[in-house]
Amino acid sequence: MARSNEEWAALLGSTLCKMARVYGTDAPNAYLPEECYPVIEKTFEVALKEARAEGYAAAMRELQQARTTRSAANAQRPSLVSHVMRSFALTRRLA
Repeated sequence: MARSNEEWAALLGSTLCKMARVYGTDAPNAYLPEECYPVIEKTFEVALKEARAEGYAAAMRELQQARTTRSAANAQRPSLVSHVMRSFALTRRLA
């Protein structure tokens, strides 16, 4: 199950806070050490991969739903052959 944007934001925020505490930088304008950036990069990478997968799955669901709706509409619509057959039956009754 995919995480929401809020969950990703909370995860990244808590990760940054923990990294800052480990390195003793409680000041809001302090810079993180270079070792922290690969962790942040990996978090973004995983979040983007998950978002792309969820977007692809949603697009496929919409496509399938549209295809099902289209086929149901076509099944309800009478075809040319059925119109011709009805006209033959009507002609026989009227003759």
